[in-house]
Amino acid sequence: FTLSVSDLNLEKFNFCMYFTTSSQFYPSKMFSIIALALSFLLSVDGFKLSSTRVVRMAPSMLVARDLPGQSLPTGFFDPIGFTKVLDEKTLKVWREAELKHGRVAMLASVGMLTAERWNPLFGGKISGASIYHFQQIENIYNPFWIIILSAIGLVEFFNISKGWETQDEKTTSTAMLKENYVPGDLGFDPLGLRPENSYNYEALSPEFVRIRTKELNNGRLAMIGVAGMIAQELVDKNTIWGHFAQHGFGRATYGM
Repeated sequence: FTLSVSDLNLEKFNFCMYFTTSSQFYPSKMFSIIALALSFLLSVDGFKLSSTRVVRMAPSMLVARDLPGQSLPTGFFDPIGFTKVLDEKTLKVWREAELKHGRVAMLASVGMLTAERWNPLFGGKISGASIYHFQQIENIYNPFWIIILSAIGLVEFFNISKGWETQDEKTTSTAMLKENYVPGDLGFDPLGLRPENSYNYEALSPEFVRIRTKELNNGRLAMIGVAGMIAQELVDKNTIWGHFAQHGFGRATYGM
């Protein structure tokens, strides 16, 4: 792990200092500072992943400390000790949940920022802070929720059929993930980013571990970032772009 002066992004530090020295300090600004700090760490050129060895994924070998998602400077990070009380099957389910929440948060962060700046649907009638867009759409097009819930149901059905045990396969009262299923591996890779020959469930390659760790880190950052954006919009009902404009970044689009 190396860090040189050239790696520092002074604009990020100045932006953080502006937040911390302002006369008002909302709780959501703390989320912004945390998110900026994490994005700085993840963007340093000398940043190294702490887990680059082949990871054994056979159920008898599954150990929390060997899973992808560990990065310097913390390495294996479980201060509360959740992994100490989990069996192997439950550990896989928790990793599946973390990946799913991270992916949803990454989509949400892009969607919130895009919808507040560009919204061509419904004749441009949807405006303001993105946390109120669903309510506005429901007033214009009531079947909207049916479409959304149907789309979510299709994704969940595909996920369950791909990775979860059937009634005949389960060995406990509750269905768990299949033994040869790698958490988060739905086979959806339209851009071909997944390394070749990485569908070996007995041993995941170092390249796959590297890519999966990047996905986990970006998902974790997105969950923190989305929480901060929602909190800020609930506080003053202004858009995220409006907050950027208040601090000299871009054009404002004000809330409701």
